[in-house]
This record gives sequence, structure tokens and C-alpha cells, in this order.
Amino acid sequence: MTIPVAIDTDPGVDDAIALMLAMRSPEIDVQLLTTVAGNVPVRVGTRNAKRLVALLNPSAWPIVAQGSATPLTAQLTSARHVHGDDGLGGNASRFPVPRGLRAGTDGVEQLIAFTRRHGAQGIIIALGPLTNIALALQRAPRIMKTLGRLVIMGGAIRVPGNMSAVAEFNIFVDPQAADRVLGSGLSTVLVPLDVTRQVILTPAKIASLGRNRLALATKQITRVAARKFNGIAMHDSLAVAVAIDPTLVGLESLNVTVETQGLRTRGMTVADLRATANSQAAKISVATSVNATAMLAMLEQRVFASAAATRRRSKGRVVVVGSANIDLSIAVDSLPSAGQTVLGDCMAQTFGGKGANQALAARRAGCDVALVARLGADRFGDEYVDFLAREGIDLAATTRDKTRATGAATITVSSDGENQIAVACGANMTLTPSVLNIALTSIAAADVLVTQLETPLATVTKALRSARANGVLTVHNPAPAQLLDAPLLALIDVLVCNEVEAQILTSIEVNTIADAARAAKSLRAKGAKNVVVTLGAKGLVYLQDTQVKPVRIAARRVNAVDTTAAGDTFVGYLAAALAEKMPFRAALELANRAAARAVTRRGAASSIPMRTSL
Repeated sequence: MTIPVAIDTDPGVDDAIALMLAMRSPEIDVQLLTTVAGNVPVRVGTRNAKRLVALLNPSAWPIVAQGSATPLTAQLTSARHVHGDDGLGGNASRFPVPRGLRAGTDGVEQLIAFTRRHGAQGIIIALGPLTNIALALQRAPRIMKTLGRLVIMGGAIRVPGNMSAVAEFNIFVDPQAADRVLGSGLSTVLVPLDVTRQVILTPAKIASLGRNRLALATKQITRVAARKFNGIAMHDSLAVAVAIDPTLVGLESLNVTVETQGLRTRGMTVADLRATANSQAAKISVATSVNATAMLAMLEQRVFASAAATRRRSKGRVVVVGSANIDLSIAVDSLPSAGQTVLGDCMAQTFGGKGANQALAARRAGCDVALVARLGADRFGDEYVDFLAREGIDLAATTRDKTRATGAATITVSSDGENQIAVACGANMTLTPSVLNIALTSIAAADVLVTQLETPLATVTKALRSARANGVLTVHNPAPAQLLDAPLLALIDVLVCNEVEAQILTSIEVNTIADAARAAKSLRAKGAKNVVVTLGAKGLVYLQDTQVKPVRIAARRVNAVDTTAAGDTFVGYLAAALAEKMPFRAALELANRAAARAVTRRGAASSIPMRTSL
């Protein structure tokens, strides 16, 4: 059973790594991120929290709620000299803010609601100044005192401070809040500088990190600070690790208060260390020793592991490089011929585009999925990001273009399920090879890469080459169809095309199973390793690896009402099954079932089934 967790944070470089650890640890379920003024102003921290959620893309995204913008009684002292003006070492712009993740406006109320919901089962991890926690205690003391545990990164007990001779930053910024919280009687674990300074990511360690996307993100955001301070202390990450595994530290029960007034001692955490202490202060657990080796090993295994190790631990990860369109669909009795106008009842707006459809299909098949796409900086783009984020798709490499509108498609669907589609590519065509650079680490960490042809061919080629260089299986859907040269075909492990696409690629007219078999052999001769030719209601033909004779799989009999996303459903499900290491025929049969279910529903994204419904 996972432990429900809320994290109160002021992202910051070390906060970012702490969030990576938290959202990559199966023991805890991060349900809430609240932000507080500290390392950076609270609005900057809130944007960074959203960036990090998108980068990490947990299976369920936590609520992000903005908290207090100022300490209880003093002006804010920030730490921009450590974390940069943007909080992420000058690299925040590398990590897009997901437009669809709306931040709440009252983090304090969200902390109260979290505690009301979970009580003794819940943990709050405080990585910044304690302003939000103090305000929550002030507003709802009875509710907050039901909290299971509060883990705080802060204070300095037997070591010097980092803001003054005696004060640690989080406590120094809001000592009044810290004094209230430490004296509240909550079950509290304090993780002070005494132990956090012993857990260091040295410049050499940072340089040796793997090449998965979190390791590369860590290298980017720590570059300046690590050079300036000869490494980065894992202050906040250790607090998260202690919430996960308290045995990483040795704990002492101490009476601790906070100095709020002293000219030279403001923010000092004062622990009564006398053997016969008779203090009225509440006792809290204080970490005074740490197994730094075990802590760094936890980070290495959960956050910084190589792409290959990440793939071994995953149930399957699919990266889709492709298009995202808004679909405008009209249902009519029969498709219009050239020059003809036909009338339909109404128009439906849905989410489509081959890339996004295939990503959604792979996600609904149960895989971890990232979409590399380009959207416009418009309302359609905002709506699309919100939709994909709610589906749990990794959007860290989906970017926005201010000069082009989000792609759009007009779709006319007849009563027997056939369709005509026209696409305005828009921002899809600005997914250039240079834009793709931000996704190369994600591709390297995938099990399967999926591409199509609704984005520039040069970008598709670069993505396929990157996958091949990193041992990632490639699935390509040549739609809309165009001729592919032999060097490109050689980069494709699985080529999936329908009868029209097969005919364009081979110049063989494909109407029957026998025609599809000849086309599959022709594509094999041109360089494709595994070939699948789909024929709608007639089923499919495939030619695997060294097979000489193509094999047919029959179609399922269904009442088709709309074939719009059937092919994309097939490709996404096939990619997910292959990422799970399912045998090739079994993967095709799963994809066949999913596509058959899709044609029984109208729309693109709305027709893609969940795996549990097959």
C-alpha cells in the first residue's frame, strides 16, 4: 500500500531533484504539491512545480496549488544566488510549463483538505520555509493535528548554518512560522544540515550520471551551482528519502525551539542538549546521523539510472513523434463527390492527429507514453495539452509555436463508416529536426519509437536514426503515404501500412489478401524488416523477420460506424504490446481487437478503447 504524501516546496535546484525522487518511488503517492515563497518568489516556484510534474509525468498528476507569497511577518529573503533567477539554474525554459495543469490559488486550504482526507495515514514533506504549514495549523488546528507525520528539511543543530553562523535557510526565511510548527505537537521529523551536508552530488558524480532524461535534466539545472559550490548537497532529497525509509538516518528525540528575535541568532534552531533538560518545548525527532552511501544509491537507482536500466524496470515505454490536430467532424448519409455539397446534422470537435491518436492508444493499452509534438500557442493548443495531461501522457517534449495555429482536420463520415479527411498541418510542420533535440534523451530511454508522416520527413528520419543508435525498436506508419527510400526503410523495424499506402509504396494495386502478400514481400525486398499490411474488414497480412510466406490474421466482425482512428488505434496498441515484449503475432492480435472496437464508435480520440474493455 502506498502512503499518501503532500509536498510543500519552493523549487529550487535541490527541490527539483527531491521531486524526481518522490515521483519515482513506489512507496509513496504524491497527491499534492503546494508552493511557498523561499528559494524563489512563489509564482516562479509554482511555474517550476508544473514544469517538473510535466517532466516527471507520474501516472496520476498531483494537484499543484500556490501558497503564501510572503513569510508571516518579514520580507522575503530568496536564494537566487544559488538557484538562479528562474530557480532551475537558468535552465527553466528547457522544461515547458504544461498549459493544461492549472494551479490552485490556496495551497494552505489544500494542505488542510489533504490532512482531512488522509489523517494518520498521510505525510507532509516540507522542503521550503514553513509558512504554509503554520497557516494551516492556525486555520484548522484540530484537523492538522491528525496528520500522521511531518518531515521537515531545515535547521542546524550541531553544525553552522548556511544563512548565518547559526541559521539554516528555510528556518531563517520565516522563523516565526518555524517556531509555531516545531512547537505544535505534530509528529515531526527534522532533517537538518547536520545530515544533509553529508549527502553530496559531487561535480564528478554529476558528470558520470547516465543519459536518461532525468539525469540530463539534473546535469543542466545543477551545472552553475555545482561549479560554484563544488557539488550540490541533497538537502531536500534526503528529507524525501527519510519519508520513504526512516532507517536511512539515526534519530534523536530533542526539545527544539527557534530563535525569532536575535540580532545575530535569528532563525537558529535551539536544541536543548542537556542530559537533564527540563524544557517546556515539544519533543521532535531530529536526524543526527545518515547512511549517505545508501541515500545516494537510492537516487542512482530511482532517478539517474541508464536508459537501458530504465527500460528493464519499466512495463514498457513508447515515445511517439508525430502530429496533433483538432478534428472537426461532420456525419453525412454519403460522402460527397467532386463539386457536390451534402448536408449533415451537426459538427463535432474532437482531438486527433495521427501522432496524438497513436500515443493515446498506446497509453490506453497500458504503457508509459511520451508524445513529441508541436502545438500552436492558441486555445486549441491549450485544450489539447489539458486533455493529454489528464490522460497521463508525458508532454515534456511537446512544445508550442507562436507563429502557427494548432493543426486541424476536417472529417466527413458517411453512414457506413467511411470517411474523407483534409488536414491543415499548422504547427505540426514546425516540428523540425532542431526542435526534436529536446526529445532525444526521451527517445533513447524508450522501448519503442513510433513515427508517421504528418510532420517533416527530416524530423522523422532523425528520430528513427536516434532510436536505432540507442537500440530502440522502431514502428513506422507511412501516412499520409509517400515514397520512402531504402536508407529510411532500413531504419524501420516494423512498417505498418494500409492498402492505399502499400500501393503507393510498391506500385502494386492492393485489393485482395494475395495483393497484400505481394506488397509485403516487395516492401521486405526494399529494406523493411517486418511488414504489416492492414485491409480493414478483410483483416491483415504480415511478414515477420525471416519469414518467407506472409501470414493472414482475419478481421473481427463488428458494426462499423466510423473508421477515423482505427489505423492509429492499431499502431498504438501494437507499439504498446511490443514494448511489453509480447510475441509479434500476439501483439498483432491485440492491436486487431482494439482497432475493431474503435470502429464501433465515432470520433478519433473518443473511439480509442481502454485495454480493460477488450
